[in-house]
Amino acid sequence: MEAPVDYVEGIGGFLLDVVGVWRFELRSVFNEKVIVEACVVAGCTDEFLLGVDFMRAKGATMDFDKNEVRYRDGERAVVIPFRTRDGSGGARVAAVRMAGEVQLAERAVTPVQVSVVAEAGEYGLFIPTKQTGSVMLAATVTKAYNGRAWVPAINTNSVTTKLPNKKELGTWIPLDGEMNILSMNGELRVERLNEWLNTMGDTVAPLKDESEVRIGVEGADARNLVMKLLRVYRKLSVNSGDCPPATALDMHHHIDTGDASPIMLKRRRQAQTEDKIIEDNVSQMLNAGVI
Repeated sequence: MEAPVDYVEGIGGFLLDVVGVWRFELRSVFNEKVIVEACVVAGCTDEFLLGVDFMRAKGATMDFDKNEVRYRDGERAVVIPFRTRDGSGGARVAAVRMAGEVQLAERAVTPVQVSVVAEAGEYGLFIPTKQTGSVMLAATVTKAYNGRAWVPAINTNSVTTKLPNKKELGTWIPLDGEMNILSMNGELRVERLNEWLNTMGDTVAPLKDESEVRIGVEGADARNLVMKLLRVYRKLSVNSGDCPPATALDMHHHIDTGDASPIMLKRRRQAQTEDKIIEDNVSQMLNAGVI
């Protein structure tokens, strides 16, 4: 195929000869074929640039928030991830998508492969930000290989669930050299947890109404560990002065929404008994000079 030009101007005004136009058939991280016709420049045969003509011909959109080039090829949506860096040289946050369609078994944990904009062997933090129905995802530190990484997915439904190819799941935050990833070395054992709890305080004396405590587990060993922890921190759930216990206080913090409108919470009506408890606690703290 004949090149449209004989040379191009490089950095510094140097003229570089155009060898010709080659057609490349590439495979994306989503296992999709992408055809590119590119001018090959002398001395630059190991890489090429996607120019404005490619973007215009495909009707492609370059999204720097998600680090993706997206366009439609017939009925198919094509997504090409790319990597960018900030002013300090660190890689920027990018979108994470499913690297292929996966069927998740009912009520089971299944490792799924996702696309990440990272170099092979690079560690990063996956943070789920999208709704996935009955599928639960958790923030995960994982390692990238060939533009992909593994993260656990939990199907809480009683039937199988499908996660489609290229479904957006969250974001990928690269971890720099200042953060050390600690590997599991087998030191976290039940015996060591019991030893640690015994050094924290009284783990024997039962709590008030301990039989009514519901912790969501049925195993005797797991319940015993949680009850020991609650006994050690028993002062957090009882009145020890003029202030209510720490676990009874509703915590609030400031959320900076930037240019967006403030977050409006749903109004909630309180029962008269709740109003009385609040008034009594406030009056008690006012009389004590706490607030």
